[in-house]
Amino acid sequence: MRFEEFAKIIKNKREKMLYTQKEFAIMIPIKQSTYNRIENGKQEPSFIQLQNICKILKLDLTAILKLDKNENNIIYFD
Repeated sequence: MRFEEFAKIIKNKREKMLYTQKEFAIMIPIKQSTYNRIENGKQEPSFIQLQNICKILKLDLTAILKLDKNENNIIYFD
C-alpha cells in the first residue's frame, strides 16, 4: 500500500467515526497541523504515531505494515 492510500483510509475512517482533525490529533497525541499533513499524504507518520492511529481507528497495524513493503521487504520509517 502506498502512503497516499493509507492517508485516504485514515481520513475516511476518521470521518466515519465523526472526529474532527483537531479531536483526532489530540488523541494521537500530535499537533493538528502534523495530523493534517499525514492525512493529506504530505508527511509520513512516525512508527509511534502509526501505532496510535491504527489503535484509535481499529486498523490492523500488521496488515498495514505488510502492505507497505518495498521490493526488498524492508519497511522504512523516518
